[in-house]
Amino acid sequence: MSECIQTQRLVLRPHRAEDAGAVAALIGNHTVARWLPGVPHPYTEADALAFFARDRVQDEALVITLNGELIGGCGIDEELGYWLGEPFCGHGYASEAARALIERYFARTQVPLMSGHRVGNAASRRVLCGLGFADADLVWRHSLLESAEVEIQQMVLSAEQWSAAA
Repeated sequence: MSECIQTQRLVLRPHRAEDAGAVAALIGNHTVARWLPGVPHPYTEADALAFFARDRVQDEALVITLNGELIGGCGIDEELGYWLGEPFCGHGYASEAARALIERYFARTQVPLMSGHRVGNAASRRVLCGLGFADADLVWRHSLLESAEVEIQQMVLSAEQWSAAA
């Protein structure tokens, strides 16, 4: 199980069963879900609980909290991922949470870190570019919300790029 990460404003911690309602409400918002191809829509508490029940290693999945309130999620599985509830966008929380995860990631390994964003998601692109990620391949992934293929800009961050940007 992952350990908590404390940043200046946030606490990143493992999911708890009692988080399911807040996660479902925030990620179930169409404005949020449309940017996340792998998220079913509508998103229910049962979906959240099923996600929480998956086996986890290292920093695969954490919730982002602000003053004890759940505001989003983040993690590193095969790649860095993050999302915020709509009311919490535009305040630098995604960058702050991702920065903390990346710091811990590169303290453990020198393997380059992948991430990406749906083409058109300018906010997520700004977060990743601000963290030092560089464009890699354009790929297509199936969107559960749209039942169609959507274009994803994959991005990569090396340990050297991270050290230079930090």
